[in-house]
Amino acid sequence: MKHPIFKRSLALVLVLLMLVPLFAACKNNTPATLDIVADGASEYTIFYTGDSTNEVEREAAIRLFNAIKESTGVTLNRKEDSTSKNPAATAKEIVVGSTNRQESKDAIASIRAKDFTIFYQNERVIITGGSPAATARAVEYFIANHVKAADKKVTVFEDTPYTEKYAYPLGDLSISGVSLKEYQIVYPKDADPITHYMAVNLADYLLDNAGVSLKVVADSAPATQYELLVGNTSRTEDDAAAAMTLTDTQYILCTSGTKVVMIGNSYMVGGAASELVNTHFKSQGDNVAVNATSIPSSPVAKEFTFQKATSAILLIGDGMGENHIELAKLKSNVMKSFVAYDLPYQSKATTISQSVINGEQRPESSTGETGDTYTFTDSAAAATALATGYKTINGYLGMDASQISRMNVRELAQSKGARTAILTNDVITGATPSGFLCHQNNRTDSKSLQNQIDALEEEGKVDYLCGIGSQDEIMDETREALALVSEKGSSFFVMIEEAHIDKRSHYAQEDSMIDAVERYNDIIAYAIGFVMLHPTTALIVTADHETGRLTPDGNGSYTWESYDRMSGDDKYYEHTDLQVPVFGLGGGVETLLGKAEIDNTDIPKFIASIFGECSFGA
Repeated sequence: MKHPIFKRSLALVLVLLMLVPLFAACKNNTPATLDIVADGASEYTIFYTGDSTNEVEREAAIRLFNAIKESTGVTLNRKEDSTSKNPAATAKEIVVGSTNRQESKDAIASIRAKDFTIFYQNERVIITGGSPAATARAVEYFIANHVKAADKKVTVFEDTPYTEKYAYPLGDLSISGVSLKEYQIVYPKDADPITHYMAVNLADYLLDNAGVSLKVVADSAPATQYELLVGNTSRTEDDAAAAMTLTDTQYILCTSGTKVVMIGNSYMVGGAASELVNTHFKSQGDNVAVNATSIPSSPVAKEFTFQKATSAILLIGDGMGENHIELAKLKSNVMKSFVAYDLPYQSKATTISQSVINGEQRPESSTGETGDTYTFTDSAAAATALATGYKTINGYLGMDASQISRMNVRELAQSKGARTAILTNDVITGATPSGFLCHQNNRTDSKSLQNQIDALEEEGKVDYLCGIGSQDEIMDETREALALVSEKGSSFFVMIEEAHIDKRSHYAQEDSMIDAVERYNDIIAYAIGFVMLHPTTALIVTADHETGRLTPDGNGSYTWESYDRMSGDDKYYEHTDLQVPVFGLGGGVETLLGKAEIDNTDIPKFIASIFGECSFGA
């Protein structure tokens, strides 16, 4: 669980390794055995994917190769399937994962994403899972049970397959007797981000909870007989529902022929998807099949109601003021709208730190100029306010102005049994993530911060950490983290930071700042869809402060006005004391955002109330 880069499948390996007791094994008590490595020799080759993007399976194959070499002294040949497009009818191979061999294709089709199977067929040993992570588990099982170091042998069962099945909350799913595996998910090709990511969320939910992987396509793709239609697509089956007038809290879920129609304004399309998964596909017990037979056959408007929140997601766009959003809307080629504006609860937050309240002077500059009085928070004090509910001195993390360590909402959630995740596309010791992880009076002491973070990992006090230090993988990490912390209905707290709005604004780099707002917009859209499918979750979207005093000039352009004369760099622009926007969705959020202005310390106090603490913060 180290922070540089996580892939969805890599993190699942760790999850699945902890879930061995939840698997049910199918095996014969008296299987016939065959030695495929013995007496210091073998005719077998390890055969695995040539897809360089499938790092998990490739690494698993190499792990098997090394384990056999170390245990038996035999060095097997290795071959990628990209070098063998036309395999012979039989071949002595140990086939790992999703290769072009028909045996592995058939095996993968017969199991679900977190299951794995090991069997012998056509002189091939097939070791594969329903996903790369499950294949990695299969390899570990094979090494533990079939690689015999004491005998210097590798032995397999000739006629008895071994299968481990994960205890999914849902078994095989069907709609009026038609397997859900026959369906694809369709969204409009010109869909807004909320609708698009609602379709992605639906696919992720079904994969994580039922092990079924459905294709997600735009409506420009060829129609198939069975489809889940998310939003107003070009399919004629949508027409009747799309013609109906809906309020902002209504949605339609119905069948139309062999298609399932989901319609709603903006995020309310998620109300329809939520009813599908939480009512018609409601779990009847682990791996118990569910056949949805009561989906309405005609369009009827229904009201969506959130449940009492037991989990929270906090999204932070570092440095983002309202004018950053407006500039991005004006000049972005891809961001037609800022999706948080569609949310039902909105306010503005003050951000000043205790250093500002105290009227403290800034340190002298490198050029020897006298320090100015602080008029703005730094990221450390802002993160501390958002995490603990206490104002503090610029540079302090997780401490109040008297250097007393204060509990943050991640610690509170973890103490109440919730799972927690902290994600950023900054380094993990950056000020914002550190505010939710550390207690330190010097934000620049990276070594101390890293030691504290490492200790949290070792003690199991945080479930998912991601400080990737780069930009574009934050969506993959978001999907991965939310799947992990919400598994099997667990309550959770997640903080996700888009760090580069601030980083680009410091240097008035308009284009790359807009890129960061676009990326944050997508994260917000995905989080909205996730909350709709997990209606006991509260979502808060905000910023820690504004950077650059970005100001419209009245001619359709914007200027940066917070030039820092102390920096000695005429391209550097500072944080400001401007208010930042706050948006919310979910049960109880109206109690936080029911007024036009709040303080940033009000946000963690609200989150703490979700976890049963009503006297949190200062």
